[in-house]
Amino acid sequence: MADLVYMAEYRWDGRAWIVQFRDPDIATFGRTLVAAKRFARSALAVHLELDDLETLGIAVVDDVRLPPTLKDTVDDLADQRSRAETLRTEVAVTTRRAAAELRRLGLSTRDVGEILGISGARVAQIDRTS
Repeated sequence: MADLVYMAEYRWDGRAWIVQFRDPDIATFGRTLVAAKRFARSALAVHLELDDLETLGIAVVDDVRLPPTLKDTVDDLADQRSRAETLRTEVAVTTRRAAAELRRLGLSTRDVGEILGISGARVAQIDRTS
């Protein structure tokens, strides 16, 4: 955990990302969000007269401000991605379990693959890791 945390607020002005720190009161910008984040850290380091923020326990929290309707859409997307990742994990576990049970019945890797909708090569790979 960082010893010091600084908040950087990012707003799109139609041409670039404007970055504002409240404390200390410094600002910068970048044409892309990645560039703006890099410049924000650089500006903070210069202001604090430091070479490397991270090794000194200083963190920057990026607060990217979007219009409310877009923020809701982006938040919904993040939730959907999280649910999809959880489902992917559950599907992989269930697939491994089903493949192992079908193989214990004596079915071939091709038959197991056909039943589960995966390739025989994937079934063989599951066999090797089980």
